[in-house]
Amino acid sequence: MNKKLLTIFLLTFTFFAALAQRPAMTDYPPGQDAYKGGNIQMFKDIQEYFTKNKLSGCDNNNIKEMYWVTLRIDENVKPALIRKKNDIESAEKNKCAYNLIVKALGALKDWQPAKVDGKNITAYTDFPFIPSDFFENYKENYDTRNFITKPSFPPNGMLSFRDEVKKNVRSSIDYDFYNVKGIFTVFFTIDTDGSTNVIDVEPKVPNSEGLIEDIKYGFKKVKQKWIPATKKGVPVKVNTRVNLKFTDY
Repeated sequence: MNKKLLTIFLLTFTFFAALAQRPAMTDYPPGQDAYKGGNIQMFKDIQEYFTKNKLSGCDNNNIKEMYWVTLRIDENVKPALIRKKNDIESAEKNKCAYNLIVKALGALKDWQPAKVDGKNITAYTDFPFIPSDFFENYKENYDTRNFITKPSFPPNGMLSFRDEVKKNVRSSIDYDFYNVKGIFTVFFTIDTDGSTNVIDVEPKVPNSEGLIEDIKYGFKKVKQKWIPATKKGVPVKVNTRVNLKFTDY
């Protein structure tokens, strides 16, 4: 087999092997938590880690820092911190918050997988880490869900948004060029003005860069904006994901 044919074979094998894997859920199913005891217990364990290891919070110059944590918990309950381009940029801007939460995440052991029909499924979960709410400011039963609202997209949230994107992508994507089949996860942000920005698409396939550009175009054609997430009433930028099933087109 010559080098060119071998390269084509490897690309094709990688493509179909990626699609053969069951795609990760973009979030945990309703009623399920990524951590035993839910967010309250997770944040409590984070606080206990800081206290036990005698760590200190951020100084006054970094009091407003916040790092948005995105984790992928696989079916074997192994967590992985997701670091896309925007996450790396956020870590640079919020170094204190990032360094603290990375240390704490390494000590947390009570993760649990998402379940569908009794089977473990890989799923994503995320939460904001705000250093100023810990250490001497920590309060019992702390949970960011009490003061951070999720973004919304009328009338049916992510389902409505996904339908709009699918309709737009259907009219622009070159299926002969990509030969895409299966479910792909699109990572994107929802900004404080409700606009979106596509960060990445997984799994990777031949011509992935062009595929990402076509999906970005599909996002931009959605005329309606999101109602942004808020922190104590103030809009904040968040990370999120949506699965697109190309076999539906």
